[in-house]
Amino acid sequence: MRPSKLAVYRRKKGLTQESLAELSGVTTRTIQRIEKGSVVPHVQTLKILAGCLEIDPELLMDEPEGRVSEKQVLQGKSDVPLAPLFHLAALIGLSLPILNIILPFGLWLVLRNQNQEYEQQGKQVLNFQLSMSMLLFPAIALMVWYFPIGFPISALIYVFMVVMTLLNLYRSVKMIPVKYPWSYGFF
Repeated sequence: MRPSKLAVYRRKKGLTQESLAELSGVTTRTIQRIEKGSVVPHVQTLKILAGCLEIDPELLMDEPEGRVSEKQVLQGKSDVPLAPLFHLAALIGLSLPILNIILPFGLWLVLRNQNQEYEQQGKQVLNFQLSMSMLLFPAIALMVWYFPIGFPISALIYVFMVVMTLLNLYRSVKMIPVKYPWSYGFF
C-alpha cells in the first residue's frame, strides 16, 4: 500500500506525525487518520497542514490518479513533468525583449487545461515576468536619459529576473513550491 500524500510530504520535510501536530494545531490522531485514508479531511485542515509543510494545499487535496509514491517525491520526480518548461521558456525569453512573456504565455495557453499545476506555475511565471518587465522598461528609458543611474537600475532588475527564474526552475524540477517575490497578480 502506498503512503498518502500527506505522509510523503511530511517525511520529506523530516517531521513526525507528532511534530506536525504541534506545528499545525491539528491532533496527531487526525493526522494519522488522514494518512491512513480512513477519513476525508476538511479543506481547511489540509490548508493548515500544507502551510506547515510549506507546500501548495492543492498538492494534498487532488488525487485524481491515485497516490504519489514516496520514492517519486523524495527523488524530486514530479507528476507534472512539463511544469519546469514555463520557467525555462521565461529564461530563454530573457535573451530578447518581450520573449520572456510571449514564450511562457504561449506554453501556458497550450497546457493550462491539462493540469492544475501547469495553470498555477504558468500564472506565477507570467505575473513575475510582466511585473519585472514593467519595471525594466522605465529603467531602460532612464538609462537613455541619464546613464549613470539608469544602467545600474536596469542591470539590477535584469539580474534579479535571471536569478529568480533560475532559482524557480530548480525549485520546479525538485518539486519544491515556486515563489516569485514582487509579482503583481495579472492572471
